[in-house]
Amino acid sequence: MALIPEDRKTEGLMLQMSVRDNLSFAALSELAHGGIIDRDAEQDAVDAMIKLLAIRTDGVSVPAGALSGGNQQKLVIAKWLMRKPRIILLNDPTRGIDVGTKQEIYQLLRKLADAGAAIVLYSTDYDELIGCCDRVLVLYDGAVKRTLTGAEISERALISLALNIDVPAEEAVGRA
Repeated sequence: MALIPEDRKTEGLMLQMSVRDNLSFAALSELAHGGIIDRDAEQDAVDAMIKLLAIRTDGVSVPAGALSGGNQQKLVIAKWLMRKPRIILLNDPTRGIDVGTKQEIYQLLRKLADAGAAIVLYSTDYDELIGCCDRVLVLYDGAVKRTLTGAEISERALISLALNIDVPAEEAVGRA
């Protein structure tokens, strides 16, 4: 299981440490044998993650804090993907990053889901929920208010449910 936190700078990365160290930190148990890191395996895994997520960096020795916000977010995601999780929990994963990087992350999440990973996404961005999710659970006052699937997932339905305004699913879909 992997958790991609909302605040990459304080919860997701060690900004002064290198791209390599940030990537391999979560996967040390897979990269070390008898307490010694297999540097070749580490480099192969780091290179694979940089390629998979198209992380733009001037090298693996660069501090994570020197990367753009979008590349920092990709670094956080890549760090946990190194563990090959079956369940990925994401908390507002595209908050504060550019549109192009958002699209790259959305495509990656779809690939991971298609490959069998369970993706649980918390987002305050209605467009993100509409575009990325197969099913949306709307919570209100600590309980599931409604589960939306397919065409039911619309901005109108999400807003009305978040505000506890009960709108029939057909009406919410028809006006989306």
